[in-house]
Amino acid sequence: MTPPSRTPKSPSAPHGTLAWLATVRAYNLCEAVMTARLAAIGLRVGEHEVLATIATTPGITQQALAARCFVAKSGVSMLVAHMEVQGWVRRESDSADARVKRLSLTEAGMAVARETLQVQAEVVSAMVASASEADMEVVARVMDRASEALEAMRVARA
Repeated sequence: MTPPSRTPKSPSAPHGTLAWLATVRAYNLCEAVMTARLAAIGLRVGEHEVLATIATTPGITQQALAARCFVAKSGVSMLVAHMEVQGWVRRESDSADARVKRLSLTEAGMAVARETLQVQAEVVSAMVASASEADMEVVARVMDRASEALEAMRVARA
């Protein structure tokens, strides 16, 4: 018995297109929901990213913060300066190198971070409510591999 012939995919619909579209749609919807929920408390997604990262990584440098956040380096600098004026972020000199500034949250900043992290937790919980642990492990593995491949492409272009 001969196997059924396979129709080659067109360049506009290569292998993985449906998964890619589902991922992009979920990301865009997540961004829209986060944007709306954070706007309701007077914040933007970039501010949440900075607050959440400093809250979970106290003492992080601004350079490391910029590398971890989904915000441009110049944007992180402006956000940190704004948050410092708001009384949410403290910059302190590193004990080993005074040129390096370590970031931490004030009590007021930690209160705002807890609020934004609660918004994130609600959104993530809604996103994965119908998924099993096994489903989430598969998604994490696949997206980690996709990220590695994309990072390799990004670095190769640089």
